[in-house]
Amino acid sequence: MLLWHQRKLQMPFLSLNLSEPIKKALDKSGFIKPTAIQEKVIPLVLSKHDALARAQTGSGKSASFVLPILELWSQNIPEGKSKIKALVLTPTRELTLQVAQTFKTFGEFLPKQPKVVSLIGGERIGDQLYDIQQGCDVVIATSGRLIDILNKKQVNLSKLEFFVLDEADKMLDLGFAEELDIILEALPKKRQNLLFSATYPPKMQEIASR
Repeated sequence: MLLWHQRKLQMPFLSLNLSEPIKKALDKSGFIKPTAIQEKVIPLVLSKHDALARAQTGSGKSASFVLPILELWSQNIPEGKSKIKALVLTPTRELTLQVAQTFKTFGEFLPKQPKVVSLIGGERIGDQLYDIQQGCDVVIATSGRLIDILNKKQVNLSKLEFFVLDEADKMLDLGFAEELDIILEALPKKRQNLLFSATYPPKMQEIASR
């Protein structure tokens, strides 16, 4: 069983039902074989299931949600002005920018590239509001800056399809649990939820149940 499992984890990205433009981006970036979390999570997301995953930093978790979100988005690219389809919350500005770059890297060869906006502190909120209002497909944000934007009532999340909590346990350490209520109120009830955390303290289990 162990040998079979090891062989299974060595299956190439070709086996994960990703489109040719995304495979081309993977090939350009030197990605050949998925990590364990990518192999397990990507098919779940493509099947439009919610996912709760234990993921350490460096496990390849960002690609495990970025790739299938791009795949599903590209199958139904909206005409006209872009609407926010995916929201990713992260605990730090550094991770926000990293995830944003991952979307851009893997979406490079799609017929239409998604417009990705990062919402982080330390940058002009007016510029970020303008970027959103011009139309965007994916928002990656720290929770504090997202709430600042929501309080201005100038962002529409009614078309949201994917909600991702990345490194959720670190967000709890930063007091995220209190902010989650505000954010959830702004989201449509019907959505696909993806949560990634290295640990599962009691508060995390409560968030996951919601």
